[in-house]
Amino acid sequence: MTRILAVDDESGVLHSIKRVLESAGYDVTTASSGAEALELIHQQRPDLVVLDIIMPEMDGLEVCRRLRADPFLARLPIIFLTAKGRPSDIEEGLDIGADKFLVKPFEVVELPARIRALLRRAPGGMLDQAADSIQVGDLTLMLTRTEARLGDRNIDLTAVEHRLLHCLMLHAGQPVSVDQLLQDVWEYPPGVGDPKLVHVHIGNLRARLGDDTRNPRTILNIRGQGYLVPS
Repeated sequence: MTRILAVDDESGVLHSIKRVLESAGYDVTTASSGAEALELIHQQRPDLVVLDIIMPEMDGLEVCRRLRADPFLARLPIIFLTAKGRPSDIEEGLDIGADKFLVKPFEVVELPARIRALLRRAPGGMLDQAADSIQVGDLTLMLTRTEARLGDRNIDLTAVEHRLLHCLMLHAGQPVSVDQLLQDVWEYPPGVGDPKLVHVHIGNLRARLGDDTRNPRTILNIRGQGYLVPS
């Protein structure tokens, strides 16, 4: 049975999450603080964590940082619960390694579907034990750490750059629109989000890959359609 740890300092929220997830067939443990969450994670090794950001003493961002710094827990899927829906807050969470966001207030009945989707795609997760990388041409993206390899050169990526490159490589040979990238990488609803966010991160990613901005070969800009990694 899939083990879920739900972390929130609001008892009412925890009760609702536990009830809905147990009804969906998950084994649910709860914690009301960041310190308690870390202790339970080390003891029980859950398959996924639903983690509130705003908590006293140790917030969810710090919990996430500590998990991502632990080589044995760095791949643990994390869904952030947050009342902070500003793009800068979401980007900070993605940069330190969050996998998904739910902005409060949210419909708790959505949570089981979000968890199923995340576990299906989670690198090295329950439903994908075999693959630890994805390769397109001479570009390889590691799925278990934020690294890529281009030819014989290893490249460190930020968490957002890793998600962005992963999305493009999954659709290799097909242009991915800016709006689709905002949905898949930053989880904005359709038509929401600043396209400049994508353009800036594409520029940063090209710089890391050593792509010529005037004549890129790794990440192409298809006018009117989006960005493309050639297959």
